[in-house]
Amino acid sequence: MEKNLDRILSDQKSKTKLSLLIFFSLFAAAAFLLSAGQIMGWVFLAMSLIIGATVILRIRRNREELAKLGDAAELQKKLDAWDTVYYPMFNLTVGTDFAVLEKPSLQVYPFRDMEKFEVGLAGDVRKVLFLTDREGRRHPVAETSRDDDKQADFDRVYNQVRTLFAQRTN
Repeated sequence: MEKNLDRILSDQKSKTKLSLLIFFSLFAAAAFLLSAGQIMGWVFLAMSLIIGATVILRIRRNREELAKLGDAAELQKKLDAWDTVYYPMFNLTVGTDFAVLEKPSLQVYPFRDMEKFEVGLAGDVRKVLFLTDREGRRHPVAETSRDDDKQADFDRVYNQVRTLFAQRTN
């Protein structure tokens, strides 16, 4: 079985590889165009530098997010614990003291930083599970609509988070 950390990192690595491929392609095109005296080369150079900076910032941000759960060995141990559950429908991993949301970008929510959890309802059409931090910011971690196939998984996530928060306060 694939380990949780390996899955999370492989997704992040594949995004980084694709961005680097685009960066080097644009940079090579810029070098070629500039050597040929084409002004458009400056546009390609600027685009490649923007993508390069974005890649560096994404790598730094991902490291900072994962560091919220401790060093690499501690992180691996927490993610591979028997009571850590991965919900592929939401790209969400929930452990005893954290939640990791993988998409659209990597977000780590340690429960010690969260004041409460809430379910937002939009009539009977949509439900969203939020973790609310101590400053009152709500972070959506799971969402479902009435007619999608995520209802059962949403209920499992909700019940797991509710149980974890109840254990935390006792």
